[in-house]
Amino acid sequence: SSSDPKLLIMSIDMLITALNVFLTIGETPVNLWWFATCGASGPRGPTQAQCDSAYQDTNMSVTVGKEGHLQGVQIWKVPVSNRYTISAYGAAGGKGAKNHNKRSHGIFISANFQLEKDELIYMLVGQQGEDACLRVRPQICLGESSEIEEEYKKAQGLTKWAGGGGGGGGATYVFRVSDGAFEPLLVAAGGGGKAYLKAQESSLDDAFLEQYVNSSAIPGVNGRTGAAGGGGGWEGIAQYPWAGKSLLESGEGGEACQQALEKLQWATSGGFGGGGGACTSGGGGGGYKGGHASEKDDITADGQHGVSFVNPIGEIFLSPLAVMESHGEVVIEVYVNCSHCQSGICKQQAGSHLAICICAAGAILANDNVSCTGKI
Repeated sequence: SSSDPKLLIMSIDMLITALNVFLTIGETPVNLWWFATCGASGPRGPTQAQCDSAYQDTNMSVTVGKEGHLQGVQIWKVPVSNRYTISAYGAAGGKGAKNHNKRSHGIFISANFQLEKDELIYMLVGQQGEDACLRVRPQICLGESSEIEEEYKKAQGLTKWAGGGGGGGGATYVFRVSDGAFEPLLVAAGGGGKAYLKAQESSLDDAFLEQYVNSSAIPGVNGRTGAAGGGGGWEGIAQYPWAGKSLLESGEGGEACQQALEKLQWATSGGFGGGGGACTSGGGGGGYKGGHASEKDDITADGQHGVSFVNPIGEIFLSPLAVMESHGEVVIEVYVNCSHCQSGICKQQAGSHLAICICAAGAILANDNVSCTGKI
């Protein structure tokens, strides 16, 4: 994205402020629906029972797919014909064994769509790529052992040892069925998994993190798979068990590479939503186009993030930004025209059609009910 990052961060801050206002105690967010992973984590999505439990005290009700392409996908019925703002958050990638100071963030993207009453909206909410140090080899993760580095230096190919990278984060897909086919509305890409070790040279934070496409004529392919799995795309076909599966193949996260499972029992999977499984290098993130994994099992090669998507029938509300540090989410709210507000953010007053302007944290609404004083 060519947008100014400071403006985007400010926009995110204001959006979060707006959502928090909706969710304050004493208010019922009747015009806002917040979907999450229902407590599921790892390579497979939630069940109906998990989502029933997660949403039992809210205004939300979903049907969760049980099999095939829709297993773990949440299906929501539009309550009334209206224009809606849909915000999708892809999941973050997993941390590497000795590369755990910072994870690759999932992508946030938001757009406005006209939705009709009783239309079904399908949501695969991405799940975080698994961290290398959750389950095995604590002595390596604590820095008490360097066996992988030693073998790597000898073999330059990790023929004996493998593992320690993080799984790729799952993408969040929002779509509907049109003429019997799945039609993507928004895809928020997942972050790539981190490699076992952090590269010594300082690399620029990927400027292309926030790439997106807005034409379904562009193929939604899977990322390249090496020793670690590439991320699943919209409609690719996974060639290996450690590759993340595309949405049309069920979106399951990839397994860890075979060497890691056999030699060290290092089972670091990609997240639901097409995250690639890890090897010593990190898995690719899911997306409309999946992120690549390193062709060689480089001990410092992180998996790449996926590429996001916005359907051209929608109007971009906020451009893509890498912000998500854990599992993905989807937020759907009735669109309110806030163009008269200085902040560009507002909410509809309960029981009326009036829009109340909202200021970012640290600022207050002026007497004119339009501008903000202090920080914005």
